[in-house]
Amino acid sequence: MKKVALLALALGLNLLVFGQKTLNASVKNKTELQSGISTGNIRLTLPEEVTQENVTMYAKYYANMFTVDFDAKSHVATFHMLTNDANSRRVILRFLGANQIVNVQVEDRVYDLGTFFETYLQ
Repeated sequence: MKKVALLALALGLNLLVFGQKTLNASVKNKTELQSGISTGNIRLTLPEEVTQENVTMYAKYYANMFTVDFDAKSHVATFHMLTNDANSRRVILRFLGANQIVNVQVEDRVYDLGTFFETYLQ
């Protein structure tokens, strides 16, 4: 009986550690992303798990780099860059990471945050 209880506990801990869902943001298409980067108004669709409260809470830490408008219905976040350069755009990755987002999907391809920055935001 002791072994069964220990086995159940081990299985439960395993599910907690390895059963985490990864969150992905997405971009409508490359053209819109490139246009947003050139104008300094970058639009990303955040996953359903990210709430208005999350966006407001984390955006305040980066107010010297960008502001964020968030449409809670469509989950679209628009980053308005105060200084539209690569270093300022890099801070978007911190915001995404704070919201537990690990990948960004652009059209049919998924990029981890580092590759997304190198490919599009740099």
